[in-house]
Amino acid sequence: MSQLTPELEALMKKRAQLDARIQNLKAKESSQQRKDDTRRKILVGSYILDKNQKAGTLEKIIQELDKFLSKPNDRALFDLPPRDEKASSQPETV
Repeated sequence: MSQLTPELEALMKKRAQLDARIQNLKAKESSQQRKDDTRRKILVGSYILDKNQKAGTLEKIIQELDKFLSKPNDRALFDLPPRDEKASSQPETV
């Protein structure tokens, strides 16, 4: 393999640095998008909880969450009992 000229070495080093900066900026942007999405979810959830508490309809939200949440840790946050796996695996009849 032939040796690289100093100019080519310098350009390759600069390219590697630029690639690293690009990767870093992409990671920061992606991280900020996730943070923004999480913040939106928190704000929407706070709004819905507040509105339903004031209207006295919080129990309806809890009933909907009972149908929606499946993970034991998520259900525990709302004092919902663990799901019966056999019952949840069968389709609902309407």
